[in-house]
Amino acid sequence: MISPHRAASASPQPSRRWLVHLAVAFVLATFVAALYYTLLFTNRVLATGDILLYFYPYRDYVAAVLRTGQLPFWNPYIFAGAPLLANPQAAVLYPLHWPLIWLPVTKQIYWSAAIHAWIFGYGGYWLMRRWGYGAVAATVTALLLAGSGVVGGLIGHINQLNAAAWLPWAILCIEAPRPPLRWPSIAGASAGFGIVVALMLLAGHTQTVYIALFGVGMWVIWPLVRDAGWWLWRRVRPGAEAENASMIVLDLRAVVAPRLVIYIGGVLLGVLVSAPQLLVTLELSGLGLRSGGLDFVEATSLSLKPLQAGWALLPTYGLVGLEGAFGTPAYGEFVAYVGLFGLLLAIVGAWKGRGTARTFGLLFALLGLGLALGRWNPLYFVLHLAVPGFDLFRVPARWLLLYTLGMGALAGVGSQWLLDSLQRKWATPASTPARPDAGHRRWALQVVGALILLVLVAGDLWLAARALPLMWPTAPEAVYGVRTAPAHLLTDPDRMSLDPAAAGRFLGLSTITYDPGDMPDYQRVMLEADPPQLDERTFGDLVIAQKVQELLVPNLALFWRIPSVDGFDGGVLPLQRFNLFTGLVIPPDLLVPDGRLREQIREAPPTSLLNLMDVQYLITDKVKDLWFEDIFYDRQIGAHLTMTNPVVAVNAPDPFGATRLDLIATIDAPGARLAALHDVALPVASVTITATEGLTQTFTVTAGGAPGAQLADGALDSPLAAASGAKVAYRDVEGGKQEYRVALTLPKPMQPTTITVTALDPTIDVILRAATLVDERTGMFTPLLPSDRGHLALVHSGDVKIYENLDKQGRAWLAPAVTSVRSPQEAVTALRSAPPGTAVVEGGRALGPAINTTGTATITAYAPERVEVQTQSDREQLLVLADAFYPGWAATVDGIATGVLPANILFRGVYVPAGEHTVVFTFTPTAWTTGLLLAALGALLIAGGIAVAYAQRLRRQTTPAV
Repeated sequence: MISPHRAASASPQPSRRWLVHLAVAFVLATFVAALYYTLLFTNRVLATGDILLYFYPYRDYVAAVLRTGQLPFWNPYIFAGAPLLANPQAAVLYPLHWPLIWLPVTKQIYWSAAIHAWIFGYGGYWLMRRWGYGAVAATVTALLLAGSGVVGGLIGHINQLNAAAWLPWAILCIEAPRPPLRWPSIAGASAGFGIVVALMLLAGHTQTVYIALFGVGMWVIWPLVRDAGWWLWRRVRPGAEAENASMIVLDLRAVVAPRLVIYIGGVLLGVLVSAPQLLVTLELSGLGLRSGGLDFVEATSLSLKPLQAGWALLPTYGLVGLEGAFGTPAYGEFVAYVGLFGLLLAIVGAWKGRGTARTFGLLFALLGLGLALGRWNPLYFVLHLAVPGFDLFRVPARWLLLYTLGMGALAGVGSQWLLDSLQRKWATPASTPARPDAGHRRWALQVVGALILLVLVAGDLWLAARALPLMWPTAPEAVYGVRTAPAHLLTDPDRMSLDPAAAGRFLGLSTITYDPGDMPDYQRVMLEADPPQLDERTFGDLVIAQKVQELLVPNLALFWRIPSVDGFDGGVLPLQRFNLFTGLVIPPDLLVPDGRLREQIREAPPTSLLNLMDVQYLITDKVKDLWFEDIFYDRQIGAHLTMTNPVVAVNAPDPFGATRLDLIATIDAPGARLAALHDVALPVASVTITATEGLTQTFTVTAGGAPGAQLADGALDSPLAAASGAKVAYRDVEGGKQEYRVALTLPKPMQPTTITVTALDPTIDVILRAATLVDERTGMFTPLLPSDRGHLALVHSGDVKIYENLDKQGRAWLAPAVTSVRSPQEAVTALRSAPPGTAVVEGGRALGPAINTTGTATITAYAPERVEVQTQSDREQLLVLADAFYPGWAATVDGIATGVLPANILFRGVYVPAGEHTVVFTFTPTAWTTGLLLAALGALLIAGGIAVAYAQRLRRQTTPAV
């Protein structure tokens, strides 16, 4: 349908039309540059939420690999290794990212956001022009889309913005062919739509593509829905049925069917062109986090609550903290304002407007807002059950993208109505003699009115953006500052020998409930300077960013190229095998399936499990540290002495002359057993101190309620402790527990080398939390590290602590004993009971344990997609490489292909015969070649469609008019 606005105005010359289009493009670019000015042209950075913890690491790593001329198929730094190109959010193949890879990662994302804000707005401009609206009204639409809350809020989820930006262009492809629709024009439109679909798919956010295509599909079939609705409405009216039924058939043939061909053909072409991404992603989705879909509760998490609609749809201009209003740091998902003036113009457009743009705006605005309500909209439950795809995604608030495009179109309609009304008002009545300069005055008034309208819209949007993080960047140290814990790991000599990815991994067990030690210094520099460099809000962002940088969570390990077991994705990763394996560390009913192990692990796993993951370091906070009477006690690891594990040996690695040994401990027993201790001081542990020159000293530790007993149970305000006078050194009121200090005075100063603690009563457990040697002569002390989980040593203490696993066996090792199982679930059961050194392999053959078996495995070359291992053994063994198993990994032994099997649930295993051998692992996505062939076919079909449409256009231009 052609709007009367175009028909009523004289068509300018083509050259002048393109000058107008270019001028609008420049105006829109200027507005976007002003909106993103601080991010684009200063050194300030955004450092909150997923942009810091997810997108900086991924974009930085992908860009670094692309700069070498290679494609990053594999990510060796998080999740103990995981597919990278197959993860759609990495957007490796998205072409608009490639020109930006030479920039620092922060600038990559900011320029990408600005460019796509411009693309989104300029697409809206062309869509309104296609519907016949003037340049000013179309520019209003462009400004509203580029400066909308949806776009500004998505800078922290750049892949969503990259995909969303192409939505108006998709609608434009559907609307582009002019009736009557012929096959050449349909082929050309299908080719254009295919390009847009491919760009959306490669941009890396499947849900946004789903939302966009759902909205476009609804617009395609809308004439049929409208006619069917009218037919049903009028059936009760005599004589109306036949006419309306014929209208349905007419619209189906003339409008809906050709557009369906464009839609379906474009989707198929887009899928073909993006097949290299889609095929590998499809494989990953079947092995990853969401292979089984989401239940309704999970699928509707982050739905827009009706009572929060005002905060979502109205600009707050930064006067109200939206994080508090929505109750989540992810408030950017809910923001969908189009400015106050934009909202008023949209209301005018919905009320006064007519034609296609108004219909489109109302449909998209209502559809987007209704679906954004998610669980608060009963229809969403029906869609979740009946429509494929609704059960694969969370955050229904993301449907506000459709609302935004609809409101932009309505605002354009309202702007045109307003401008037309002013033009009629300023027009000279026919009965009034025209003044010589009347035309110039009328033109000047129209220009001034248009400028005022555009300035009001743009200024309103700029002020509204103050509610969004993009207006509140912080200091660059939040992203690029090297903290002390990462600095320690970055200087690990193992990083220099092969490749950083081959170094021992770390596992984080820390919260961010601590203050960085250098925070006062930053406060003086950033807040107390004249003038201040940061305000309280951005300084708070800096402090939090420094905390997570210190802990390298969840994906910052990828940013700094420090291999980690942990990670975070929330999309197709982590692998199902990863979650099965981490169920050995975290109770499966408490496991959060999207990674973030450090938020779930409550205590250090045994080194036998750490070795399976090639964990060399543990990073912990100091929340468990204890200072008591000016003595420091390291409570991080501890030992639980039971009937089956009654002895723990605590090493004193450094020579230290001590006069006293302090223990922090409690006891644990059934209630009846504790009650029996009320009047006694029962020996529960013996402590033997072995010192240099063979000196030993043994002490007995007692527990009970009799006066003088040294230990009691760990209940807060324990009656046993109150009766015995046991020294309470640690109280956790929130956790409802307490611990006691036992001070063992040595008969003379000694230099202990080993402290052996033995539980004496099989019915009472002794929980040893810490041990510290004290020299009362000087007031000096040295904390020790009791552990029933293997040998660990504190190697760094700053804002956080780093412990090294002294039992580490290496990334590659030979298993002398192998248990064979048939499934990952059987592997979990077998691994829980397998003795140390035994590997559990799926689909292989068992190898019995052998006495005096020797063997070594040494990694001699390491790259993300290629690992070379030299092995030597005196019998057949299983080589276990503690990198994640995944289809596409192949192996050779001395150049002869061999099978790669899942070992220990998550990792790779290859059988190697006796002797010396070279094993090479290589990775290529299984569907990569097929994807390239399909992409080539899709590109040829798109080129053919464009050529056919162009040829038809040339024929029309060269055919003389009759």
